[in-house]
Amino acid sequence: MKKLLSVLLLIFLLPLSACGGVKYEFKDGIMYEDGKEATGTFEFKIGKHKTKGNFVNGLPDELFERYYPDGSIMLKSSFLNGKYLKDEIYYKNGKLMSSFSNDKGLNLFYDDGQLVMTFNFQTGESSTYHENGNLLFVITQTKSTLYNENNKTLFEVKNGESINIGTTLKELEDGTFEILKDNKIIAKADAKGETLTYLYSTGEKLMTSNSVFGDTEIFFKNGVTFFKGDTESAKWFYKDGKIFYEFYKNQWRFFDTEGNQIISNFDNITNIKKID
Repeated sequence: MKKLLSVLLLIFLLPLSACGGVKYEFKDGIMYEDGKEATGTFEFKIGKHKTKGNFVNGLPDELFERYYPDGSIMLKSSFLNGKYLKDEIYYKNGKLMSSFSNDKGLNLFYDDGQLVMTFNFQTGESSTYHENGNLLFVITQTKSTLYNENNKTLFEVKNGESINIGTTLKELEDGTFEILKDNKIIAKADAKGETLTYLYSTGEKLMTSNSVFGDTEIFFKNGVTFFKGDTESAKWFYKDGKIFYEFYKNQWRFFDTEGNQIISNFDNITNIKKID
């Protein structure tokens, strides 16, 4: 996660491209013009999308913008003398999709402005949110807490140990279990105790977790998958089930509301030209 969205322009080796006999190359974070560190405004493509930004003595400086095919802004990246500062990804409607910086962390939003998830790199804390804006899951370096949509705690683990939140375990005739709190079912477990299913206050499935395989899946109240992850990968989804964001090991991708990939950290950079 810490590498998420960082220095998109600085990790790829650009192929040489010619413009009026001049050769441009972006290598190891530096833009070259006929073998010398370049200064000026450049336009190029990252993946399928036009990108524009300024270089000073070969280093990216100030604002870089990437565009959707219709010309609307997809991504704003800020640099200062080659130092990466922050990224902001936008939906076509102009709403913020994601913001990222090394000091403030990562924030994800839906196209209606709803906050989906935050991750703070300084503290290691992440927070995921219900559709109504209440906290769903909070993870810190020492503690993990799951909440239902009404801010009621469903489980809490601290330093690897389960914290007593006043639940009781009831075994059913088929060998499965119900977990109750205040005489209300908040979760169910299979006969082996390997798979737990936590519930919304109204009984719908909220989250399933398998202790053997490390799989976790979180659901919207209508049953559509909101999040799916394991020990190596994670995916977030839009409310209609289309994929929103995913990462696998060191690779990550963002998708628009139609399910099209728009940004990743393994896009090729091509078609360099100097425009100023």
